[in-house]
Amino acid sequence: NDIENLRVWRNDKSKTQFLKPIGEITPEMQLEWFKKYLDNQDEITFAIEETKDLNRMVGSVTLYNFYGKMAEVGKIQIGDSEANGRGIGRKSLVMAMWIGFKKLKLEKIVGAVHRENIAAHKNDIKIGFLVVGEHEAPMGGIEDEIEIDEKRLAEVNPYVSDIIID
Repeated sequence: NDIENLRVWRNDKSKTQFLKPIGEITPEMQLEWFKKYLDNQDEITFAIEETKDLNRMVGSVTLYNFYGKMAEVGKIQIGDSEANGRGIGRKSLVMAMWIGFKKLKLEKIVGAVHRENIAAHKNDIKIGFLVVGEHEAPMGGIEDEIEIDEKRLAEVNPYVSDIIID
């Protein structure tokens, strides 16, 4: 069911206008992606679950493109409309990065955010990302290149030091 939710959300153009365009995903394509994902050592996708009120998966966030002590973070989506406006995306992004720093021993996490994606851009800056460059976006327009290290993440988000990672 979670895999199907990811597919439905990814096909919703209103939720994915700032993600890399990939066309319509069929159930068969989603199953094939999942089989390949299980063998992919260069990508970790986290299901985002809201456990206070909704008690269900509401989205996903991914660490990917690992190189040395760095990785990218992104492919984040809150697909469940009832979860919008609760700060779940921001918390999930911070938690995924904290796992990257503490468990995977990453030293830097990078990403890109479309300038017209005002909510995500504001969110990334609030989390502590620094804008370090820019490039043309695959969907048109400009994306800011962003990065953060463990020290900055903890300074801007002091509650992460309370997260215990086993």
